[in-house]
Amino acid sequence: MSGPDAIDLLALAAAVPQGPFNQVFMADGGHRARLTLTTSVGPWHRHPNTPETFLVLQGELVLEFRNERPVRLSPGMALSVPAGVSHRSAPGTPQGRAVSVSLEAQDQQVILEE
Repeated sequence: MSGPDAIDLLALAAAVPQGPFNQVFMADGGHRARLTLTTSVGPWHRHPNTPETFLVLQGELVLEFRNERPVRLSPGMALSVPAGVSHRSAPGTPQGRAVSVSLEAQDQQVILEE
């Protein structure tokens, strides 16, 4: 019997020529992990049924909130956005590229906002 296969997330991200890119790479027990390549400002949205935790692997990721100051995450940093909080993500620099992992409920609901 063989064990599970490891996934090289940075190699997977490097193979993507440009973003945006989102791919679920693990899902089990009601949770999932998603690799994200952020190259531009994303849309405002919220998740009413689950928090979303971001873990930055490469580059800088800025998480913006409607009524709070933005938070800048460097490689190795993580932040959990509580359920129901409006947010969007952007690379930390113009023409930037951020690689991150998002941890969330497998049945995550997404409500896009204007």
